[in-house]
Amino acid sequence: MFDLNPFHLEDASLLHFLMLQGTVVLAYFIYRERFRRQLGQLIAKRQALEEALEQKEIIELEVEEVFSTTPGRDDLKEIAGINTKAEAILNGIGIFRFMQLAQTPVTTVRRVLAEHGPLLHTYDPATWPGQALLAADGRWDELRSWQEQMRRGESRDSNPLFLP
Repeated sequence: MFDLNPFHLEDASLLHFLMLQGTVVLAYFIYRERFRRQLGQLIAKRQALEEALEQKEIIELEVEEVFSTTPGRDDLKEIAGINTKAEAILNGIGIFRFMQLAQTPVTTVRRVLAEHGPLLHTYDPATWPGQALLAADGRWDELRSWQEQMRRGESRDSNPLFLP
């Protein structure tokens, strides 16, 4: 093959070690500069994104503007994932009927639940409007089969338009 010490030097191992160390030090300085440049670019990009975010006005309706009170009440606990505490929170902001819950944006539901502290609900609130729409339409068999699929852990689209 090839000989690592063709001149049969006594200190060849030391010379090889020193050359390896020199290569490592040189690589360190080269890559340090490269990563500094990358870090500078990422910081500049982050600042630009933060400035763009500050300029963009996020309009989120107040809870009172979203909900109108409808006479009567539905048992919101029929929806998989809504427990007594979650139902009380939803009732506190004016959601008493399935149709009101179906028309509520998921982001609003999540925000309201987060504002009232941690809750133990086993299902994602993203499915609640879809389930509420089925309940409001009186499609109880479809609602029960969807809930059973969720309990078994089968993935199902949260949009009720795609339900069978």
